[in-house]
Amino acid sequence: MKKILFLALTAVIAVILVACGSDQSAEGKSETHAYKMPNGKTVKIPNNPKKIVVTEYMGSLVALGVKPVGATSFVLENPYLDAYKKGVEDIGDPASVEKVAEMQPDLIIVSGEDQYNQMKKIAPTILIPYNTYKSVQDELTAIAEIVGKPDEAKLWLANFDKKAAQAREKIKGVIAPNATVGLYEGDDKNFYVFGDNWGRGGQVLYNALQLKAPKKIQDEVIDGDGYKQISLEVLPDFAADYMFVTRFKHGDTRNGALDGIEASSIWRDLPAYRANHIFTMDFDEMYNYDPIAVEGQMDLIVNKILDSK
Repeated sequence: MKKILFLALTAVIAVILVACGSDQSAEGKSETHAYKMPNGKTVKIPNNPKKIVVTEYMGSLVALGVKPVGATSFVLENPYLDAYKKGVEDIGDPASVEKVAEMQPDLIIVSGEDQYNQMKKIAPTILIPYNTYKSVQDELTAIAEIVGKPDEAKLWLANFDKKAAQAREKIKGVIAPNATVGLYEGDDKNFYVFGDNWGRGGQVLYNALQLKAPKKIQDEVIDGDGYKQISLEVLPDFAADYMFVTRFKHGDTRNGALDGIEASSIWRDLPAYRANHIFTMDFDEMYNYDPIAVEGQMDLIVNKILDSK
């Protein structure tokens, strides 16, 4: 009998010790970790954020299966995110500090210094300036690190790479191996050339489709500041064999410079114009640079190229 009581008591003590150990492990396990921002500063962020507010990078989040609870009006105007907007609250543009505070987020991701200084008083805030990442791959991998979704990033990127390979195969017989491509846009007064990482489909042309830029664009734009204002007189130096030109909606005064350039003899003497290789692209569809947008832009650009046969 004493032996049975001893064994029973031993078992009870063992259970208690295990429970205590489990409690101590749970108490000792931190729910946050230090994250190093692109500017080198560190911030403590939750391991598994549940209520995220963003002023940018919603496209990367939803590609990872994470829907933010709030986003700026500008982000929500992205046509490629229409399928993901339900349940995401509009926090205005610029973002309303009061509205964000009311939402009680556990993590905020911003792209501007002023936003960072305001939002960090509300919740852990990460500052990721525009153009921090040089490719869709870099951006998605970085955002995945923040929200703890590395496997989801690898899967999305694997599917993206597969789609890009299929797209390159589709255009192989249409665009010559040494043909060049370029991105152009005007506003109400000026005309610009864009590189590989300033929206407008640059990630599609130069990253996904692996097409080449004219030497002038490569040297002065892609290897430079990412975009460059040019005059009509030097346009032929920056012209490509295939030119993708973003245009605002009909009647928008920001089309002013482009309207003037397209009416010029210099424009009409361009080899791309004579070959019918100038493609007009909708600004709203081409401006954004997040993974979801880039994937959609790939379809638009490939279709434009195929239709030019």
